[in-house]
Amino acid sequence: MPSALFLSVVLALQSTPGDSIAHIILRLESARRAAHLNSDAAQLDSILADDFVDVGANGARRSKQQNVEDTRGHVIRWTRLTVQNEQVQVFDSTAAVVTGEQEGAGTYAGQPFSRRVRYLRVYLKRGGHWRNVAAQNALISP
Repeated sequence: MPSALFLSVVLALQSTPGDSIAHIILRLESARRAAHLNSDAAQLDSILADDFVDVGANGARRSKQQNVEDTRGHVIRWTRLTVQNEQVQVFDSTAAVVTGEQEGAGTYAGQPFSRRVRYLRVYLKRGGHWRNVAAQNALISP
């Protein structure tokens, strides 16, 4: 009987690889938010790919280095990040896209901001590690 239970667990795990990838990506998204809230540049650096590109809600294009340095230098300080409707679409064993809505507040270069955006982030698995390679935000009008 125990071997039948073990076999059913193994089969269930093998039949849902997309679900396990989705959970990995959701954990990375959570770690990304925590890195922003805690101004943890090292954590952010570990999540973003070296060739990461970010298109902000204002249309500005930013690199990994700009994001990490702004976090390290406290140019940006997040005080609130909440997520709604977050979904992961797994394309294969090496590609996934996250979409959702985010409400955030903080300061940028000492100026307060508050915004609600719809976001899209692309994750790729390279060299055995998942990294965020691209992100785009679009403002949601009140």
